[in-house]
Amino acid sequence: MSELLDFIYLRGEYVSLLLVTGMLVFAGGRVAVLTRLPRSEVGDLFWNAGITFVVAARVSYLAVEFPASLLDPLVLIRLQGGLHPLVGVLAVISIVAWHTRGEHGLSETRLAWLAVAAAGLVLTTWTYDVACLAREACYGAEAPSPLGFAMSGLSDTRMATPLVEATLLLIAAGGLLSPQLSMTQSLLALGGIAALLRVALTSASVQGVDAVGLETAAFVVLGLVVLGMALSAGRIVTATSPVVPHDR
Repeated sequence: MSELLDFIYLRGEYVSLLLVTGMLVFAGGRVAVLTRLPRSEVGDLFWNAGITFVVAARVSYLAVEFPASLLDPLVLIRLQGGLHPLVGVLAVISIVAWHTRGEHGLSETRLAWLAVAAAGLVLTTWTYDVACLAREACYGAEAPSPLGFAMSGLSDTRMATPLVEATLLLIAAGGLLSPQLSMTQSLLALGGIAALLRVALTSASVQGVDAVGLETAAFVVLGLVVLGMALSAGRIVTATSPVVPHDR
């Protein structure tokens, strides 16, 4: 059993990537039904945005940290080396902007597609967080028992931060997916909450408040902007006939 676990841990990032891919494939059709958008287009967006996220996040990380390694394809595909998730998120937003290039401003259709992208990013975040078990990387801030757990290679007890984030995202989803909100509002608000949770848990909790920097501040701004879009979606739906309500 220990040999099997060691095999999984050494390939944890790739196992996580497979789990994320499986989740997006599974959820694509369901998101399309809930948002009443074409299933094939939602699937294409998930696929194209997923690839774009990984490539942009990985290349940007290497460009900043190890620029010489960009010429080595074996280093490029070694995902254990790190990613810049903010760049990946911005790349996904660019994909949505291209997909809705015929729209003007925050139209109802553009907001609906941004909500689909937010759903994909939240599903990715949740699945990757849960997959910390496969990477043996559920480490968080130091915390006493019962909040903290003894983890491999550490003498102190730590909070399982990724699992806490995944749990809070589930709670937020349960609260937001209600008949009082349109699906566009719900998914955008959930995306904003996910961005703010990343700051509160991944940065402030794991690295400490002193380590909060430019990327963390950018996630705060992104989260607040997306929450603002959720409010804008509410005004648009109120003023016009809703295109993407809950399918209940």
